[in-house]
Order: sequence, then C-alpha cells, then structure tokens
Amino acid sequence: MWRMAGPGDRSEIAVELRSVSRRFRLHHETRTSFQDWFVGLLRPRGKGEEFWALRDVSFTLRRGESLGVLGRNGAGKSTLLKLVTRVLEPTSGEIIVNGRTHAMLELGAGFHPELSGRDNVYLNGSIYGFSRRQMAERFDRIVQFAELERFIDTPVKHYSLGMFMRLGFSIAVHLDPDILVIDEVLSVGDAAFQRKGYQALRDLKARGTTILFVSHWPELVREFCDRAILLQEGRLIDNGPVDAVAAHYERMLQEQPTDAEILRLRAVDEAGTVLEAVPSGSDLRIEVLLRVPPGSGEGLLLALDLYDREGTHLFGSTGRLADIVSSASEGDPAAQRVQAVIRGLPVAPTTLTVAATLQRPSEAGLAAVDRQETEVEVVAPWSAQERGLLRLEHIWESEPGATSRGGRAVPRVEIER
Repeated sequence: MWRMAGPGDRSEIAVELRSVSRRFRLHHETRTSFQDWFVGLLRPRGKGEEFWALRDVSFTLRRGESLGVLGRNGAGKSTLLKLVTRVLEPTSGEIIVNGRTHAMLELGAGFHPELSGRDNVYLNGSIYGFSRRQMAERFDRIVQFAELERFIDTPVKHYSLGMFMRLGFSIAVHLDPDILVIDEVLSVGDAAFQRKGYQALRDLKARGTTILFVSHWPELVREFCDRAILLQEGRLIDNGPVDAVAAHYERMLQEQPTDAEILRLRAVDEAGTVLEAVPSGSDLRIEVLLRVPPGSGEGLLLALDLYDREGTHLFGSTGRLADIVSSASEGDPAAQRVQAVIRGLPVAPTTLTVAATLQRPSEAGLAAVDRQETEVEVVAPWSAQERGLLRLEHIWESEPGATSRGGRAVPRVEIER
C-alpha cells in the first residue's frame, strides 16, 4: 500500500517503507509469426515465473536527510525508487511519503516528444501542481541553467540525451521539491554541467531538501549523503552511516565473484571531456567503463554498434576484451576502460545511437552479459544541402570555360571536411 502522510503522521519523517516487497511475473514466450501472436491473444497466459525485485524492505528517511542507495545492477535500486514515486505499486507492505516529491528516474520521462522544450517546462510544472504564473516566474532560470536558450522552442523529440538530462534536471531543482529522488541521471552530459548539477544538489541539501540518491559510485554517495542503504538481490542488507555502508559495498565488490558489467558509455574528446555532439567527418571517440571482477574476464568480447535515428544499423565491430582494455582509476580496482576511435565519421547529420554489448561465447553462440546505449548528435560542419545516410567527401567541378544553362560560368566548387 502507498499513501501520503496525513496530519497525524510524525512530521519529521519524509519517507518510510514498512516490509515492502515487489513481485514481477516473467512470461517466457516466443512468437515468431502473426499466427503465433494472434493465437496468444486468444489463449490465456500461464502464471509465468515469479521474480521478486524487492523482499521485505524497511527503512525511514527523515526530513532534510540525504540517503544513498547502493547495490549492483539488478539489486532492486531502480525498483525501490519507482515504488517511492508511485510509478509502481508494492505487492505487499506499506510506503508513506510526506511532502511534494520530484523524481528523475529515466532520461526523457515526463516529456511529451512532440511538444517543445518550452511547453514541456509548463507541462511538468502543471503535473506537480504549479500554476502557469508560478512556472513563468521560474522559466528563465530553468532554461538558463539547462543551457538550452537556442533550443527551447524545438520539439524535444530532436533533443539529445544530454539535452533531455539538462532540461529535466533543471526543472527538478527549480520546482523546490520537498523530496528529490534521483537515479544517476548526471552520468550523462559534459563534465562542466555535471559539476554544476552536483553543486545544485549541494545547494538543495543545504536548504533542507530530502534526497534519495542512487549511484554506482561509493565516493559520490559519501559526498552527498548522510546515510546509505545497501541492496543485494532485492533485500536490504545494510542501513546506517554512509561511510560504513559504502565500505561494506566496496568489500562486497572485491570479495564476492560476479560477472562483468558495463558501468558507463559515452562519447568523449581526447582529453576525456564528454561530448553531446560531433561534426560529421570528424573522429568519434567512444569510451566504455567496465567492471570486470577477477576471474570473470576470460573469453569476454565487447561489441560496439552504431544506429541512426531510424534504427538503421550503420556499423558494428567486436573485439576481445583482453586485447583492448586498460585500467581505470574510478575508486574500484576492478574498473577497466576501453576506448574506440572511428576515424572521419562518414555519417550525415542524425541522432546516432551507440550500443555497447558485453558478450561471452556459449554453446548456443554468443550470449549477452550486459548492454548499454547512449546517443550522440552528428551535426553538419558545412552549409551545402546534402541528403542520405552518409556524408562522403566530394567536389563539384566543370571544365574551364563551361557555362551553365543560364549562360553563366560554372566555377569549380569543392566541399571539404
């Protein structure tokens, strides 16, 4: 059960979970034809396999506290945040929330793709109970903080991941939430905005905002949080001072064998600065940060694939992880970094989806271990009108003295990268 706190509830409590569990049912069906799909509509599905994302989780978050949520991929962190924000309902247990909550769980969540950034600002405000006048008072600050003055009247379906993140984060911090729930969205975007975003979180914390914060990085949780909880396979295994829980998590990472995972995927320049856009024809440098615990890296492959905004597969390459990794100092001895450089990216302007997939050979072929995607805007560095999927270096030329149909001389025109 989920409920808002009433007048009789203890005012110092912002969020309380009492023996909360959440169950999903997994239906393993393969439909390979329209006939299979149609028959599946008529035939009742079985109960399927039960999967408990959270089991019997209880904790209390007081007003003004910052609580970090730590745990490996699949531990139940995102499910927990969705339960607190009522995106999901608990299967059992009780959740009490006392105050106006703003959540940043997924990039683009809460945005209407056909509306402009401006309209989405007002739409988000209305969802959280703000009048148009109240949003107008905040509008300029929201847009300036998001650094989207030039694009605020563009439909957000054309925004990159970084633009989504900046606008969504700016809306969240300017709506004066009592409780801010944030799921690692600042991992997308350039380093300068990340610094500004983390400073905004510090300011909110100083003003007494309650923060529920998920991160893979113990050091970030130590910096922003007063306390932390640790989840493992859906169960709460630690709850206490942030330094003690973060140290427990670090020991768990070192002591317990697990499979490799992708922690971060982004486009960067040679100095490591995160890029949201690259000019067509320039080099595209892709950085993948991995966690490869001892003994789990044997035979692993890393595949990189590029897709345009229509989903057309443009390019793919696979390498043996042992041949291409280098160590990464991310506060985790198992962290490793891979960089791939695509020289002279010959792709016309588009929103490019970059997918990184960890694979392991199996009897059935290659089995996916983990996968992440990110987006990069490919922009035009030239003014000529060109079409198609590719941007190919070319020239327009004519013989000396040749004339056009209108009788004018046709100069030799060369378009360079």
